[in-house]
Amino acid sequence: MKVTIEVRTLSHMDVVEKALQKEIESSPYKKTKIFLNRQKNQLTISIETADIRALRGTFNSLMNWLITILESLSLE
Repeated sequence: MKVTIEVRTLSHMDVVEKALQKEIESSPYKKTKIFLNRQKNQLTISIETADIRALRGTFNSLMNWLITILESLSLE
């Protein structure tokens, strides 16, 4: 599964990428592999797994973090 998001500024992209990377490193889901690919102001999140429950859990966790990060950045 791949999800691509666009972020307004490169400084915001740095914040999003670093925060998601921390979440990925501490993820309790060992059945999934998560990759981030950055291209200018776009960030692609790739999730690989053979377990649909692990995919759902990982996706939901990352999307909740992403929503929180982007809402925090919009307060600036």
